[in-house]
Amino acid sequence: MDEIPSARTFWDREVVVPSHTSWMEHPRIREYILRSVSGSDQMLWPIDWFETWLNGRKFDRALSIGCGSGAMERDLVRRNLVRRIEGLDGSSNSLRVARAAAAAEGMSKRIGYFAADFNEPVLPRRTFDAVFIHQALHHVAKLEKLLRVVMRALKPDGVLYLDEYIGPSRHDWTEEQLVRHRQLFESLPLEVRRFPRLNPPIQDDDPSEAIRSAEIMTQLRIGFDVLALRPYGGNLLAVLYPYAEPERIDPRTIERWIDEERDLLRTGAPPFYAVVVAEPKQGMAGRIASSRYFVEPKVKRIGREIRGRRG
Repeated sequence: MDEIPSARTFWDREVVVPSHTSWMEHPRIREYILRSVSGSDQMLWPIDWFETWLNGRKFDRALSIGCGSGAMERDLVRRNLVRRIEGLDGSSNSLRVARAAAAAEGMSKRIGYFAADFNEPVLPRRTFDAVFIHQALHHVAKLEKLLRVVMRALKPDGVLYLDEYIGPSRHDWTEEQLVRHRQLFESLPLEVRRFPRLNPPIQDDDPSEAIRSAEIMTQLRIGFDVLALRPYGGNLLAVLYPYAEPERIDPRTIERWIDEERDLLRTGAPPFYAVVVAEPKQGMAGRIASSRYFVEPKVKRIGREIRGRRG
């Protein structure tokens, strides 16, 4: 899954004994997310919105990168949105769970699962009608390499679907960024706080967490044209909620957090989460993008090495 072996260990354990509390699990927050994705009073799940956006289009062959336990692939097959889909993941435990679940629903002929290192991807060219990445791209260190391979693996009319954390990278957080989060957290009664102090929202035992998340949209736009962007916030909620005891949070507190987050986003703050649909650039633009994905990381590495020698 990444350059650091312990990240794979984390995900092998996480699929069996989850340790992370998701901000999306609260019903009122989930309603806020779905309305944000839908852009209306409708409450559409991201894939519901995507299916509506496709306006009847189906995919013959698709790929899911970072499939985890396989929920997305099974959902896509149930909807007949894809005829056949391959799922890739670096966690062997996740793949075992995914294969068993697909078999239990009689989907094994339509879903295949394979182990893969996201940072050293190998995919056939011009093969897939769609590539899906759900909350996995922010675990990738070599964004340029993966996006270059995905760009070339898609057919000319293929699409990339992302549902992704695009907020600050793990090393970007500062004390200043957390001031408002901590004020809101410290206003909670002690019995509602799961921890004594609110820290940056990083899984310390997963070294791949948010490794280059802040660069995702910039890197994506090098090789892809964005067709649709549906931001759904998380700037306050995703940070605060995991630090609170869910069953003890006053509903008025959740409403206050939602209102504050909406106000923050209205000021132009970049959202932490978004659904994105994009298509690979073609022709000369595609060739230039492919070259940039290949060359720019090497130039950056050489620059770091030179600065290191001077230091």
